[in-house]
Amino acid sequence: MSSARLERRARVLSGVPRNQPPRPWYLRVLRSPWTWALVGILLVGFVGLFDMYWMLHADRKVEGGTVPGITNQAMRIGAKYAWPTAVVWSLLFLWFDRFRKHRVVTWLIAFLWGACFSTWMSIYVNSWAGELLSVQGNGDPSTGARPAVFVAPFVEEFSKATIVFALAVLARYRIVSIMQSVSLAGLSAVGFAFTENIIYYARGYEYASRTIEAGDAEQALLSLVRLRGVYTSFGHPFFTTMTAIGILVGVRHRSKLVRILAPVTGFLAAALGHMVFNGVASSVPEGGGMKYWLMAVAVVVVLAGVLVAWMIREGGRIRARLNDLVRFGWLLPCDPVIYSSLWRRLRLLVIAVSQPSRLPATMRVMRHLTELAYLRDSMVLGLIDRVGYEHARELLEVIRRDRPVAVTTLAGEKVRLPHPVAWLRSRRQLATAAGPAPQWAPPSWDSNQWGPPPGGRA
Repeated sequence: MSSARLERRARVLSGVPRNQPPRPWYLRVLRSPWTWALVGILLVGFVGLFDMYWMLHADRKVEGGTVPGITNQAMRIGAKYAWPTAVVWSLLFLWFDRFRKHRVVTWLIAFLWGACFSTWMSIYVNSWAGELLSVQGNGDPSTGARPAVFVAPFVEEFSKATIVFALAVLARYRIVSIMQSVSLAGLSAVGFAFTENIIYYARGYEYASRTIEAGDAEQALLSLVRLRGVYTSFGHPFFTTMTAIGILVGVRHRSKLVRILAPVTGFLAAALGHMVFNGVASSVPEGGGMKYWLMAVAVVVVLAGVLVAWMIREGGRIRARLNDLVRFGWLLPCDPVIYSSLWRRLRLLVIAVSQPSRLPATMRVMRHLTELAYLRDSMVLGLIDRVGYEHARELLEVIRRDRPVAVTTLAGEKVRLPHPVAWLRSRRQLATAAGPAPQWAPPSWDSNQWGPPPGGRA
């Protein structure tokens, strides 16, 4: 591939603005690789979900009779109880992606990958491996403990983390922090757990409805929902987060050895944790796993504390890199303090929301300054070539263009609350006023701020 094509590819995948007139929005959408990636995921996901539906819906003949398939009613009930868990965990991982947020389409790709492709791949591979292990269970290999402990962890963790690895390779300029990789991995894991919970809930409800010994079907289902949807809902996101950390460490390191070992180590840690989790769930009798659950919660809390500390560290890294640009004379001295703090960034956005005409410019400046900080960090680490310097120049041009309009400082800025009564009164006065509409003189040109006026006239 030629250097020109590599440069164009880097520009497109990085999302950095170009020194070209903006195309119409529909052309930007049609020419964006993210659009076609989402379309491809939707197509593959539809095929996967349709195939899994018919696989689970059809009756299966086993030795001694026929196992009825999952009905549409059971599927709907399973989805009703599965979506609240998915929404809560998705919002948590979206919130964690703070400083340099992904595009919405990237979030959708990660979630749909886990919900559709990962579950589709896992159900086939786990069933095939279960048959090789000669697992008993009325023809349902997934009911055995051996594939759940020795096969499913590797298959499921690999399928969930594939999308993170693919995005880290194809869009390495976009994934530059632990928060971004963890967010994508978490969404993929949440999507996987969402589809898996639907299947488990539907199976549980169907079994309880047809078996007298199971008791009330609704109560049996609620017990399963509390177990999978509440008490152990952290499982899939927790394991996939380990792989995401390993991938990001490999991507952001110059050593080729670390680039290979870090993702492999993260994946093996995720698979090992998944094996231990499934092994305990398969071997511990009902009601005797409280101490193991408390141990797992303690580990999750420790990991959550590490991630929060990493988030705080990201603010310090952004401040350090923006200070470098201040020393070069490219930014204002107040920029590192304001844009390295999540609280100050939020205050800027609140002020901009109260002044809608300034909101787009404010969001662009915030996004491009964060991009500039991570770009500078990549330069310091030696991870970027001359294309990065051209990107930095373009970002600075956009920032300088938007700065006069955007809210870039908290000094002298305040939230402007709307005054509905005054607005209605002014509209009524304008409607009843007689005479011609007032004529306003054009504003004078400030040569000190904007340079020579167009056409050479003041």
